Amino acid sequence: MKNITKSLLMITAVAALAIGGTVAYFSDTETSTGNTFTAGTIDIAIDGTNPWTKSYTVGDLKPGETGYINFDISNVGANPVNVLKTLTSIAGTGGAETYVCNRVVPNANYSASSEPECVEENGTAKDDVASQIIYDLSVEVYNSAGAKIWWQSIYTDADDMKLTDVYGPDGGNYVALGMIPVGGHMKVTQSYHFSEDAGNEYQGDKLSFDITIKGDQLTQENGYAQAVLENKTGPSAWDVIQDDIKGTLSYKTNGSGFEYSFTGKAPLNDHGYVLAVGYDANTDVDKQIGTGTTDSSGSITISGNVNTGDLTNAKAWLVPTENWVGGTINWNGWPASASNFLWETGLINYDQN
Repeated sequence: MKNITKSLLMITAVAALAIGGTVAYFSDTETSTGNTFTAGTIDIAIDGTNPWTKSYTVGDLKPGETGYINFDISNVGANPVNVLKTLTSIAGTGGAETYVCNRVVPNANYSASSEPECVEENGTAKDDVASQIIYDLSVEVYNSAGAKIWWQSIYTDADDMKLTDVYGPDGGNYVALGMIPVGGHMKVTQSYHFSEDAGNEYQGDKLSFDITIKGDQLTQENGYAQAVLENKTGPSAWDVIQDDIKGTLSYKTNGSGFEYSFTGKAPLNDHGYVLAVGYDANTDVDKQIGTGTTDSSGSITISGNVNTGDLTNAKAWLVPTENWVGGTINWNGWPASASNFLWETGLINYDQN
């Protein structure tokens, strides 16, 4: 009888729990209808054409002369775009090889463009004219209203960069040109200098290559975009100094705060720096977003999440602490001090929500 009573009690308890599970509470349900998700567009046009199929010919260059290939890239999509450029299929040939070399060089069983070329090559054909082309590259960015808002020189004569140094022996290395805002455009100026040191072995030779322009959305993996800050010469060319002093700013393109991390190598060792974003380093530096100190090799890391408000076509700087006074850049030592900074190589966009 005792055991039966326990079983009844257990059954009663379970039943009570089951009954308790059916108790209703006050509630309200609202439904949002008609929601949509629309993919944005990334699209560029070059010299007003899309797709771009134009070919360029630079002919009859002699050592010391310069040829130009310039074009204008328009952002015709609905989002800002990071633009990159590469050359592929780089190939050198002997050109119009109509002179039989064994007429002047015994056992030279090939033809060349001229007698001087045959003599200089002395039996061994040499068609690597790309190694004799010194390359210059600069860009200017304009907003949708046609105002120039940003520019830089990526390579100049002083850098002495050959085409193969920039794009690789066979091409394929991409060079970042910068960011074009929606409705804006970028003027790309390129010069190809035939080296004064090129000898007769390059007479009549030809160089061919394909040009590829790529437009990427700003936001990449995990919602982050990247902007590279480089060591530059300062005004007015803002030439990128070809060294290992540079850094990468990674940032979320939208959020309740500007979430970022910066890692790189600054010009000054064991030195304090301020990381700032804004529009005009003279009059409109909006925000100090972080500070840090380089180690003995110049390495520095800064990260944070700060309230900046929206940033549209903005710039970023890594500024020595002595050049940051009262929330703005102090130009003490300018322009010699420019090379102690790091400067953006592309504009940044961020939406605060």
